[in-house]
Amino acid sequence: MSAREAILQATKTLFWERGYEATSPRDIQDLSEAGQGSFYHHFRSKRDLAAEAIQQVVSERIEAFENAMGGNEPLKARIQRFLHQRKEPFKGCRIGRMVWDSAVQDEKLRKPLEQYFRHLEERLKRELDEAAKQGKIKMLLPSEQIALLIVAAIQGGFTVSRAMQQARVDDAVAALEQFLDISIIER
Repeated sequence: MSAREAILQATKTLFWERGYEATSPRDIQDLSEAGQGSFYHHFRSKRDLAAEAIQQVVSERIEAFENAMGGNEPLKARIQRFLHQRKEPFKGCRIGRMVWDSAVQDEKLRKPLEQYFRHLEERLKRELDEAAKQGKIKMLLPSEQIALLIVAAIQGGFTVSRAMQQARVDDAVAALEQFLDISIIER
């Protein structure tokens, strides 16, 4: 791994564990084993590094979402595959974790986060609408509400887990699956 990639990987790890504000350039240098000169050779500032690291995480998470949503299984099975992708409930979602830092008021850092959540909602809505159009499902709520609730329930499960230091993501997913069984009727 190049020094640049080691710096990016360390940044992604530390931002997930600590967030942007609690991570210093020195922390990143220590974890990546890159010196200060190497750090600033590859990145002009912590902000520039953060923007690239956040965009990489967003791209990785969108790719994982797309992989879960791909295939020919019924829509609810693909949504469930996405719901079960979570990793460490106490660290939270790699994207959602960043939303709580005040640094995301900076457009350069906020835009990729918006891109991620918008992508999930829009893709879920399109999938729901297409399945309904093809007569594969009947929705008891509008697709945009179902899509938003899916995203919000996952993020909420991570937030509650982190706040309570008790894994609640599985409970949130179970409740969401029950909701999907009620609100989406497969034909």
